[in-house]
Amino acid sequence: MEKLRKMTGIIDIVVYIATTCAVAGVFYEGMTLKWYDFVGILVVCMDYSFMPATLIHLIADRKEKTIWMHIFSLLIIIIAVVMKVNSIEYPAITLVLWYFYIWFFYGYLIIKRRFIKR
Repeated sequence: MEKLRKMTGIIDIVVYIATTCAVAGVFYEGMTLKWYDFVGILVVCMDYSFMPATLIHLIADRKEKTIWMHIFSLLIIIIAVVMKVNSIEYPAITLVLWYFYIWFFYGYLIIKRRFIKR
């Protein structure tokens, strides 16, 4: 279990970097008013690093206070998958909120691990 907990530190950094790149890419698209293929790849990297990270955190952090945020993340993932399977379109604001939720939450996890003593 301790090995899994150490892995979460690396996974958090990977998710945070992927999310930072995706957010920067989306803002760059908005500033230039053009569609770039690499931004889609950045978003996919963000999503596919966030999903397994959530599952790993549910196992490793089950006795921590942040478990409720990981359960919330899992619930959001399930809702997004159900909407995608049923071809329900997302409002644009939900994508922005999704990006920033992941970005702030994993930034918090990194800061908590590095600077907040238990």
